[in-house]
Amino acid sequence: MTSSLFSHAPEPEPEGKRAPIADIEDSCTVPRETDEAFRGFHEYPHLWWPTEFTVCGEGTHVEFEGGALVETSEDEEAAARAAVQHIQPGQLLELEWNPGTGSTAVTITFAPDGTGTSVSIRHTGFEALPDGAAQRDEAESLWRNVLQRYARFMGAR
Repeated sequence: MTSSLFSHAPEPEPEGKRAPIADIEDSCTVPRETDEAFRGFHEYPHLWWPTEFTVCGEGTHVEFEGGALVETSEDEEAAARAAVQHIQPGQLLELEWNPGTGSTAVTITFAPDGTGTSVSIRHTGFEALPDGAAQRDEAESLWRNVLQRYARFMGAR
């Protein structure tokens, strides 16, 4: 007996939702007022951004320029790391972070904390990435290192 043209193939399994991936939340406290802490982060990343977390490597100049966080190599090749979505000097910096496989969101807040400033980073949206769990793990290491280098640059012990 041959199979009929009208036989029904099994229904495909419905595409399930991706499992949630935890946000990254980290913070540090620097011994500066909020405006100065914000300026140190926004105006001087070229002095403290970890080289191992750049696309161009050693000699990279990292800066916020033209509404983006840009890395420029010694050969003057530029790569945008993130787009600035919203900025409130002294308080908030929101970025669309693009690791090359899709966009996620990074929020950096600056709030008074005693005689210093608490700087908090929240990185969200990893579920939208094809390899979100791996990207999250890499980003967690990045932000921990970024905050440590930034805090040291701003005089924290």
